[in-house]
Amino acid sequence: MRNLLFILFTGAVLSACNTYSEEEKSAFTSEAENYAKKHHWNYEVLDGGLVVEVLEKGTGTEKIQSGSEVEVSYKGTLTNGRKFDLTEPGKPLQSSLKGLIGGFQLGLLNQVAGTKLRMVIPPHLGYGDDALDKIPANSTLVFEITIEKVI
Repeated sequence: MRNLLFILFTGAVLSACNTYSEEEKSAFTSEAENYAKKHHWNYEVLDGGLVVEVLEKGTGTEKIQSGSEVEVSYKGTLTNGRKFDLTEPGKPLQSSLKGLIGGFQLGLLNQVAGTKLRMVIPPHLGYGDDALDKIPANSTLVFEITIEKVI
């Protein structure tokens, strides 16, 4: 339950996104891409500066769409490696795609069950300038994600 409350923070995030200038968003995107380069990821940069690496393509047949419900297992860390959240083994997070932070919404779109991803999420697609329990304001987030189900 803690994970669900932690990830479902979209309303505050969307309002926080409007506080960044285009220059700040560009700097955050560069930081995310530099992280991936430094760690030798085979990545692509999606809209908004989201950095995604597909580690394993899934075998599911239904693609995640904007109205989809999903079950995902994940580990979230800051760029310094400090873990801030983790789903318990066998207990994935279930949510509507629209209920997740912006980076998840973009990165999971059109993926299928069984896909394993790594994402670097700039602050404007994460929790913005809101400081949370284990996440400082304006943090770039790193996630390892497995899509368990598309519902």
